[in-house]
Amino acid sequence: MSRRLRNALLLVALAGWVSACARPARAEDLVDHFGPAAPAAVQEVPDSIRYAAKSTNNNLLGILITNYGFIGNNFVTRSPSMEYPLGSGFDHLVRGGLWIGAQAIDDLGAFTGVSTAAIDGTAGSSAQAGTEYTPLARLDIRERSSLPKSPSFDPEAVSQEDMIAFYCDQPARQFSRENHRPLNVLVRQENYDWSFAGYAHLVIFHYVVTNVGLPLRNVYVGVYNELASGDKKLCSSMPPSSGGCLKGGWFRKKWVQYDDSLRLFREHYCFNLPVSGGCDSADVPYWAGYRLLGAKVGAGKVSVLADTSYDVTMAAWKYSLGDTARDEDVERYAIMSSDSIQDLSGPDFQPYNGDPCELISVGPFKQIDPGDSISVDFAFVCGAQVTDIQEHSRLAQRAYDLDYVIPVPPPSPAARLVAREQALDIYWNGDAPESFEDRTSPVLKDFEGYRVYAGEDRFDLGPTEVGGVVVVRNLVAQFDRSDAPHDTTGFNTGLDAAYIRDQETGDRDSVQFLPDPTWYKYKYTITGLRDGFKYFAAVTAYDLGTSEIESLESGVTQNKAMAIPGPASGEAPPEIGDKVVVFPNPYRVEGLWDLQRRVRDHYLWFTNLPRRCHLRIYTLSGDLVFETPFDGSTYDGVGARGVYDPSRDSDVAAPALSGTTYAWNMITRQGQAAATGLYLFSIEDLSSARKPAVGKFLIVKSDREQ
Repeated sequence: MSRRLRNALLLVALAGWVSACARPARAEDLVDHFGPAAPAAVQEVPDSIRYAAKSTNNNLLGILITNYGFIGNNFVTRSPSMEYPLGSGFDHLVRGGLWIGAQAIDDLGAFTGVSTAAIDGTAGSSAQAGTEYTPLARLDIRERSSLPKSPSFDPEAVSQEDMIAFYCDQPARQFSRENHRPLNVLVRQENYDWSFAGYAHLVIFHYVVTNVGLPLRNVYVGVYNELASGDKKLCSSMPPSSGGCLKGGWFRKKWVQYDDSLRLFREHYCFNLPVSGGCDSADVPYWAGYRLLGAKVGAGKVSVLADTSYDVTMAAWKYSLGDTARDEDVERYAIMSSDSIQDLSGPDFQPYNGDPCELISVGPFKQIDPGDSISVDFAFVCGAQVTDIQEHSRLAQRAYDLDYVIPVPPPSPAARLVAREQALDIYWNGDAPESFEDRTSPVLKDFEGYRVYAGEDRFDLGPTEVGGVVVVRNLVAQFDRSDAPHDTTGFNTGLDAAYIRDQETGDRDSVQFLPDPTWYKYKYTITGLRDGFKYFAAVTAYDLGTSEIESLESGVTQNKAMAIPGPASGEAPPEIGDKVVVFPNPYRVEGLWDLQRRVRDHYLWFTNLPRRCHLRIYTLSGDLVFETPFDGSTYDGVGARGVYDPSRDSDVAAPALSGTTYAWNMITRQGQAAATGLYLFSIEDLSSARKPAVGKFLIVKSDREQ
């Protein structure tokens, strides 16, 4: 079923659906929301409501999306609100959400209403209490992907990571000092993102607004945001208050700009005035923002950048909780419909004195009759420099203008990292990229080759744009096809060098790592690495390109993984044998791998451990300091926050380890940091009857760590 036909069926299904969120959804009503068949989970929907939130994680921009119109997490947790680059700890959004304003009619008569998903609120508070939208019964956020090997693969997917949610502004609820009067609108929110080239820096918000009540006149649609940038790594807790962050709170450190020609609002961290000299902008070296892309009325597209019958408003104001200038719908509607661009040069919008919030809106849509729909699209974009975020903004506009049918590279292959002594083996399977068909390419199967990236910096892999220039970082190997027509890019090594070969016959072979069902056909070994240090690696696929479009490469985020080299079973040198080793020993203040990290992020390594054992650590006087069972087949560093912290390392899974290494964070079983001193350890091998192995190590800490 085509996307256009599916949308037409959606309008038919929703016509006359007046109280969609106030009652359980019928299975027959949901079919056209999801295409030809509704998921089994929504065939029978109970009366309760499910509030759901998920973060995008396919590219460099991790933004929290909900099924009640709210955007971001209100800085309640350390998980991404609008984190860029994903995994860096740099977050850029307190809260945001959809605004819909209209002149409406209900049982009480005519009124001017605005349904809001977010307004000025308190960081750290519940997002569900800050929205006038309600999820559609128990519908969760549905995910689908155009990537063939994705668990969410769907041929109807628009992007590599689609998220779809439904909500409406029923039932009426007390939200601010006036009672909310619903407009009776139902919203289908779709989010799209891609992981390659400049598209890796943006996420699309596609809103389809359907009138399920009486006629609506002079409708405006907008997105409200409070952008605020900071480094979560410098904060002991969230929200980022002045007392909990090393450089103070984030909320009066905003440098805001608006590019009228792009309809782009952008914000950058700025510690203090003057902007040129007092910002300390390198502390958070990225721009974050959002822009308006366009609108569609019915089946026809209207470009709000060119059509003079539509007004675009960029409003901004100084954050003020409970400000009476914006606490009624008529006041909010007046802001949305003002057709004005806020002057951002005043003190309310400058770092230190100001604390701006912003709104971009478009309208009026003269009338939306019952059952009719409009759609409005926005893009959240980021970049290292002004020119970068502006270019990514233009890419988002190009994608919108193409109805999101854009040239795409082959998907990245399924990949797996295996840690060894001073080395990593990276395996991959080529089925998905080599069979991929790009419907925009004259050569339908236009896969050309693979590139392998590896390095110690998780954000320093693959190509990136800096100031409009593409820079390739930490490329360690490249393999490409040499058979026609795949012999035109000038590399032409063939893929033979990467094939796994049977050691006896030399024939092509494949390996499997149970319980992983994938058979891996290619392998590359990265040598010269340091045991105990984190490394990040990825394998991308790239295509031929055409005379009009350059060769496109898949994103490193699709299979980027972390691994920590260390001796695997049987790899210890002869002089060590089966002896357990602690390194560094002595541990002095900080290891090189945890330099300048917080005390509870520090760790040392036990290596050459038996596959299954029990580790105990004692003081010289024999007091038990710490103990843990160890299973090398399952241990992945979780528990040592400096090695892996799921809330902070949101861009990768837990690291691959060699199976004989264990990281101790030097926190005792009483939850205290271990003091300077000499410690003893014993290793009980659970797979043999051998006597426990024993050893000792020294910790030397600075005064500030005691």
